[in-house]
Amino acid sequence: MKFKLLVFLAIALLTVSIPGSASVKNINTRGGEHWSVLPTTSVYDSLKIQVKKVALSNNQDALKEFINALQFRELLKASDIPLPAYPISAGIFDGSKVSDSLSADDQLLLLYRSLGDRKAEAGILSSIGTNAAVAGNLDKALMFFHDALKINKEIENRQAVVKNYFSLARIYKYREDFPEAIKYNELILEEALINKNNRQLGEVYLNLANIWTSQRRYKEAEAIIMNKALPLFAYKIHDKISLMKSFDQLADIFKQQKRFSEAKWFYIQSNSVARKLNNSSGIVNSLVSLGHVKMSIGDHQLALTDFKEAERLSLSNKYQFKLVEIKGDLSKVYAAMGNKTAASSALSEFTMLKDKILSSNP
Repeated sequence: MKFKLLVFLAIALLTVSIPGSASVKNINTRGGEHWSVLPTTSVYDSLKIQVKKVALSNNQDALKEFINALQFRELLKASDIPLPAYPISAGIFDGSKVSDSLSADDQLLLLYRSLGDRKAEAGILSSIGTNAAVAGNLDKALMFFHDALKINKEIENRQAVVKNYFSLARIYKYREDFPEAIKYNELILEEALINKNNRQLGEVYLNLANIWTSQRRYKEAEAIIMNKALPLFAYKIHDKISLMKSFDQLADIFKQQKRFSEAKWFYIQSNSVARKLNNSSGIVNSLVSLGHVKMSIGDHQLALTDFKEAERLSLSNKYQFKLVEIKGDLSKVYAAMGNKTAASSALSEFTMLKDKILSSNP
């Protein structure tokens, strides 16, 4: 929690000093300033810098935070398809020598507002929100998503409204603003029940369980998965991938309470589903989690077996993020078993992979 606060404080400080960060409602062309709804430089770099400072000392938790941030960014990118660029500059020349051309998003926004196309205007606002979030500027992203949501509500575009709810819920969850995250997930839940959209229902059930687990509201998290999510995925929509995720979340709920026998049982169920589906990613995730549980109860040799299988699968499937985590786990389990040479070797590999990830991801 402290680490995330440090990261977003750095982002907030950088955001204050970035030119052109005003709302699109206040177009400014004074004194040769270049108006744009997007910053010219990405503040996402500040996240990388902060993590690097901590991760240099082989801090595995810091590296996990960085990997989670990268995966969060990819989730946001996948949630919205950017609109095509309007090919003609809509810039306004004011006598300045500074370039007056607008970004593609700016041009589209200006065009749609000029045409009075409110649906398209809301769409580009959502895209700008996604771009801002991907760049690490979550305050700006929230502003644009709220603007888009307001328009979509006014024109009663319910599908777009739900999409905005999902984006807002994801960002608030990532920022650990749990009341707001719960609020938007509950709004999605209402829409899903009205529209009888079982897939959205299932996603919201898992989202709420995840948030409640973060708040240590374990009974509520367990209940919504056992009574809502599992029956939905197993018997109504027959979604094996989501069933696997449900088992993983239940296991995590029990692991956090140190109820290791139950956690182990649910990770085994997840692993079994993953193997039936030949889902290598699911197999790796469950094996690593099983290894953590076995280490917690002192079964180091069995944990090593799980980690080694997960390592082989990660190498063959090129799961670079998971592989670096596994190398760190291997160094710990070897150390616990008294094998200093193997522990040192695994730690060296962890450091090498960690540095590669930090240097290759923007």
